[in-house]
Amino acid sequence: MIKPLPQLTAAIAGLLLSGACLAQDERWFKVEVMIFSQRSEAAAAAERWQPTPILQYPGESRFLLDPQRISENAEMYEGQSVVDEFGRQIITLDNPLDEDIDPALAEPEDIKQALAENTGIDESQLDEPPTETVQRVTPTPFTRLGSDAREFNSRASRMQRTGRYDILFHEAWVQAVAPKNEALPIVVDRSGDNQTWPQLQGSIKLYLSRYLHIETNLWLNTMGQYLPQNWKIPAPPLGPLSLIIEEPEIPLEALIAAENVAIPPVEELPGESPENAEIIEPLSIDPGPVYPWRHAILLQQKRKMRSTEVHYIDHPMLGVVALITPLSEDDLAAMATAEFVTDSNQPLK
Repeated sequence: MIKPLPQLTAAIAGLLLSGACLAQDERWFKVEVMIFSQRSEAAAAAERWQPTPILQYPGESRFLLDPQRISENAEMYEGQSVVDEFGRQIITLDNPLDEDIDPALAEPEDIKQALAENTGIDESQLDEPPTETVQRVTPTPFTRLGSDAREFNSRASRMQRTGRYDILFHEAWVQAVAPKNEALPIVVDRSGDNQTWPQLQGSIKLYLSRYLHIETNLWLNTMGQYLPQNWKIPAPPLGPLSLIIEEPEIPLEALIAAENVAIPPVEELPGESPENAEIIEPLSIDPGPVYPWRHAILLQQKRKMRSTEVHYIDHPMLGVVALITPLSEDDLAAMATAEFVTDSNQPLK
């Protein structure tokens, strides 16, 4: 099977996905959110926390895109990698029975066919010069920005130096803010991928309903030092998967042909008497990961926001700091251009 050039394929797909004209009613913002916990045991003991909080992820959600994580995952697995509209990376593993062809030795027509299969572009379009409609007028939304794009870096450093706070989440990204019924919550952890419970779990949601709003569905896993000694809640759910590995479907006939073995005939075995029956030991069942915490403190709040203003969500154990900055069409075009130049400068593999 021909393996397409990863960066070139990604660049073409990116051009198509980002090339749509900016809708007149879309309002784009740069979003920065910092979530921190407080180490004060006195603050934890001062409140009467709900013994068994209802902890759940939304039925439909999305992830922020981390280009480095996506690239590392694609290099780890041999297969075709795509990112869906929910920010999930889906890697379909290569069929081991297919013959790999070095792209450097492949004919140009073969490479064009592979690009067409992986991007959805008609092969004839690859021969045509780009038109004005294929332009990046917006950056890729929900993509994790570099640390230099964050406004709260110095604030986070000061908080950490005091020894009273732990920064659990600090990211910046750009997006168009949708109405409440269309906006998807953003999951802030990757517990579904690594099957472990981090200290911070849950999601945040940004939406537009006359005013900008932020909605939190976050919980802090704790050792429950403020509870009776033997108390422990049931394990909260692990998050949805952000990395999905799909095995190729290989027909049985292909496997047999590859091994060059014949299918043994199915023979009926004579009935065995109970005295001669072999005793089969039951299979041991893996109980799965063990919840290492004792309790979780829930932070569910909704806050109206004004753009360009720093907003705080106060809580004895968890805190959220958020800043939403409006972006002009010129801002978006500049960010999209910088993103495209960065992609184009990546070496082809």
